[in-house]
Amino acid sequence: MYRVVAPEVRDRELNVLQKAVLGMCRAGTTNVHRIGERLHIHADLAALIYLELKERRLLGGNGLPTEKGRELFEDETLDVSRMVTGHVFQDPWTGDLWPRFVEKLDYVELQQNPNTGFPDLLLGSKGKPRRERAFMVLPGDLALPPAPAASEIVRATRRHRSALRRSESYENTDEDDTFAHAGTVALERVSLVDDRPTPVFVTSFLYLPETGDIAGEWHACDPFGLGVSPALRRALEREMRSSTGLRAVLESMIGRSLDQQIEEQQRWAGEVRAAAINNIEKALTVGARDLPQYEDLVALEYAHVEAELLGESCPEHKLRDLLGAARRALEGTFKALFERHPPRQVWRRVYTDRRPVEDEVYCQSVYEASAKAVGFRVPLPEALARMKPNHVKAACYPDGSWRLRGAIVAAVLAARDEPGHPLRRAATHEPRLLDLLDNVAKKAGGAVHAGAERPSFQSVLPVVADVHRAVGLLSGLGQPLDSARS
Repeated sequence: MYRVVAPEVRDRELNVLQKAVLGMCRAGTTNVHRIGERLHIHADLAALIYLELKERRLLGGNGLPTEKGRELFEDETLDVSRMVTGHVFQDPWTGDLWPRFVEKLDYVELQQNPNTGFPDLLLGSKGKPRRERAFMVLPGDLALPPAPAASEIVRATRRHRSALRRSESYENTDEDDTFAHAGTVALERVSLVDDRPTPVFVTSFLYLPETGDIAGEWHACDPFGLGVSPALRRALEREMRSSTGLRAVLESMIGRSLDQQIEEQQRWAGEVRAAAINNIEKALTVGARDLPQYEDLVALEYAHVEAELLGESCPEHKLRDLLGAARRALEGTFKALFERHPPRQVWRRVYTDRRPVEDEVYCQSVYEASAKAVGFRVPLPEALARMKPNHVKAACYPDGSWRLRGAIVAAVLAARDEPGHPLRRAATHEPRLLDLLDNVAKKAGGAVHAGAERPSFQSVLPVVADVHRAVGLLSGLGQPLDSARS
């Protein structure tokens, strides 16, 4: 454990658009149309954000920030200037910092156990103490890792803030680039208070779900109280290869040997995969095996079968994984589509020379005219209608970092000029296919975003059928359903 001076970890009260609009008003631009033009957003969206800020009393009647608004804007913008003393934790095995920053330390009372040679934890209250045996994993004679750099400390604080928003995704980096924009000024203020680290044990526990898990899964809890920790479980699995004691502790908890559990899980995985393949062939015929995105479809159906077997007790993270697999299956489908029918330079329709057209109304008219010409129902879903030209351009290049909705729009633009394009055939059977695709993208995107609505078992399952239908229509496999389906 290192004591450090680093940026304070706290949740933000303004999102990036709210902060931008508040900043424009602070600079004297209070007309929503001008705000929209300068921020390259629609005036209606600027007006909505403007109204939200007024309702929160961050803007006054004259459109300028109130005292509360000025203070909040400065707090949010100059967040890197608020430095506090806290602690970061370094894994002695790997030298990596845990994605945590703790200002106040909580210690547990210990009592030596003469039978085990390890101290026991004294939990509960003073009136009702509870003694719990703890298994202590020692790092052995490892060399002391190098002290963490300022950039590593800043990254740990950023990931901790992300964890506060949604503990299930704490291993993902925060999308907020505040520290990246702060540059060397913030990094120069980050420092170690102590030259040498303090050796500490962090307390956690392993557990089995109360409702049970068909696959026999066990879980490790985040040592800092933020839910399931896949990183800690992976670390423990590595340690069990050499620690017979730790292995024995886990085997006593799950009631069988790890070798037996592994065999059962492998058998379970084989059965689930067989069921997944059977379901795919029922939906798309055996011809699905020849699709380039076949393994993506198997991964999706595997998650689907597993969720159905677990039923209402299916953990939330598995439902989120299923939605992510749905998106990857569609991305693979469009990648395969572009290999056979390249979109080439259709992005030029929403570009002026090398610059994207900033008129959203014009871009929307291009997208909707193309969709109507292909045979799809219009108006388009809002997210597709507002697709930024640069996302469409990225989808036109196979090595580019493109997004699903950008690929959908690029494919529609390409299909307008290609009579034999698969989207034209799909539109004759399902004029609402674009709505279906957008709905999958919306649900899958929400699964990985902080603050998104928690997916339910019943809301997730229809997504799989939608993906199968979309793949069948675009690849010519399976039997299209009635085009009047809503």
